[in-house]
Order: sequence, then C-alpha cells, then structure tokens
Amino acid sequence: MPNGLIDTLKQRLGWSAVTYEVPEHSNSLPYSLGGLTLGAFAVLVLSGFLLAQFYVPTPERANASVQYLVDQVYLGWFLRGVHFWAADVLSITMVLHMVRVFLTAGYKKPREVNWLIGVVLLALMSGLLFTGTVLKWDQEAYEALAHFLWVADKVGPLGLPMTEAFAQGVPLLSRIYMWHISLLPLISGAFIGLHLFYIKYHKLSPKPGMQEGEGKSIHFYQHLAYLKRSGVGVFALICLLALLVAPPLGEEPVMGMEVTKPPWQFVWIYALENLWVPFLIVAPPILLLMLAAVPFVDRSPERDWRKRPVATTLLVVTLVVFFSLIVWGSVTTMTHSM
Repeated sequence: MPNGLIDTLKQRLGWSAVTYEVPEHSNSLPYSLGGLTLGAFAVLVLSGFLLAQFYVPTPERANASVQYLVDQVYLGWFLRGVHFWAADVLSITMVLHMVRVFLTAGYKKPREVNWLIGVVLLALMSGLLFTGTVLKWDQEAYEALAHFLWVADKVGPLGLPMTEAFAQGVPLLSRIYMWHISLLPLISGAFIGLHLFYIKYHKLSPKPGMQEGEGKSIHFYQHLAYLKRSGVGVFALICLLALLVAPPLGEEPVMGMEVTKPPWQFVWIYALENLWVPFLIVAPPILLLMLAAVPFVDRSPERDWRKRPVATTLLVVTLVVFFSLIVWGSVTTMTHSM
C-alpha cells in the first residue's frame, strides 16, 4: 500500500519530468554555472520581496526608508547585504556561464536560439542591476539616473517612455521601482522559462571533442542534487559577504553634482564615456549586437576551443579589454560632463 501511494503521488506530481537522463559532465562546475545563476536570481527575488515591505518609492522618502531598514529593522542590514551580494554573484556566474558556452561552442546548431535568449537575459539582468542601483536614491543612484536620462533624451521618441515627461505627476523613481519589482522580473521569468525549455529540448551541449549523445549519462535528479549542494555553497558565500561587508549607501543626493562612479558592472561604460560621451548610447547596443551575431558568424561544426584559434583569441581579447576598462574606470575620474 505505501509503495502504491508513493507511485500515485509521483504520477500526480509529475515526478517523471525529472527522471530523464542528462550528460554526466553536467555535474561539473563549468556546466552548472547557469544553474547557480538561476539560484542567485531566486535569492534576489525572495530577498527583494522582503525588502519591498520596507521601501517607500518616492524621492522624498526612498533613501530614508533604506536607512531605516539598515539601522532599525531587525537584521535589515543583513537582508540588504544578501540582496546586494546575490546581485554581484549573479553578475559573475552569468558572465562565466556565457564564457563557458562560448568556449565549448554551446551556441552552435541546434542551440542558436537559446544563445539569443541568453543575450536577452543579459540585457534584462543589467536592467535589474541598474534599476536596483537607482532605488537606494543616494548620490550614486542620482548620478546613474542622470546618465540614463541623458541617453533617453538623445534617442528621442524611443526614450520618451523612460522619462518623467511620459507620465507627468508620477515620480520617475516610483516608475523605476515598478520596473524593478514587476515588469523586468516578469519578463525575465518568461525568458528564463524559455531558456530552460530549450536546454531540455536540445539537451546540454556536448563537451569539446565529443559528438551529440556521446558519453555517460546520469538521471536529472542527480544533477539537481549536485546543483543543490553547489547552491548551498554559493548561498553560504553570499551570507558570509553580507555579514562581513556592508553594501554602499550614502545620504540623499545633492542635485547637479557628479562625484561618484557606477557599480563595477557598469564601470566599463564609465571608462568609455571618458573617451567619448556618446559611448553611453552606442556601447551597450553594439555589445549586445556582437553577442547576438556570434552563432551566425561562427558556422563551423568545430567545438573544441583549441581548434578554434580565431574565436578563442577574440574571447581572450574581449575579456582583457573589459577587465582593463573596469580597472581604468575604477582609478580614473570623469573628464567629460554631460
């Protein structure tokens, strides 16, 4: 009887959906970076829900509400730290995941569409990082928003929905809060679902030097167990960082000043802006278009990175350039004003 009940529950709960087989190499860190990114996103959603209970999305009270959370709410400082560091962990694992997919040619036939979905998710996560930076409404937030509004003004009608003129009488900060807690997460959730669907549909890409379907397989729930162990480790790291390093938080902004730098995820744009201010407009879309073009430019069947010298060299050069821009942007001051 107990076995019959268990079998019935498994059938009703769709247990068979996780009993399919996946390649054995899925239980390795490089091929689990996507799962760890998803785990960090889940931490962001849950911690963000709790943070939203204390946040007041108006310019007059936004910064004070965050200060109250940190100083007065029991473990509020820790909750904000978890949210902040989960965003940083997501940034790192997401980039490493894309690097791994590029190195192992996981974007090639038949997975081109999933690579494009990944590029869209990169843009959406960047949007969430930007809007989250603005919500604390300190000097860094104000200056980030000022740069954003400058771009929105320069792109004309396309930027109108992202300005105060689009909904006069409604604080722009309140609308940014709506984007951050509803619009962007909902769209991101839809694309994450698509991303997972195509991973299951096309299966995990083979290791370099192997053909589709070659190699040992394991049950998917064994991979879930591996992800659970890895996720616990990542969450422990996030909690440790939240305990040891407080996220930056300044006082209410002073309008008209430009004295801060953006979070490290956007410092590369800050460095390019020092060279030519319009890079603020052209650099992000150029980067996204270059990433989107990857599976259509590299059409060869070769997957081994050691036998793709041009692609590997381009990847290394790109990473070096971005790292250099981040370092340069971190040590230099703004030489242009908008």
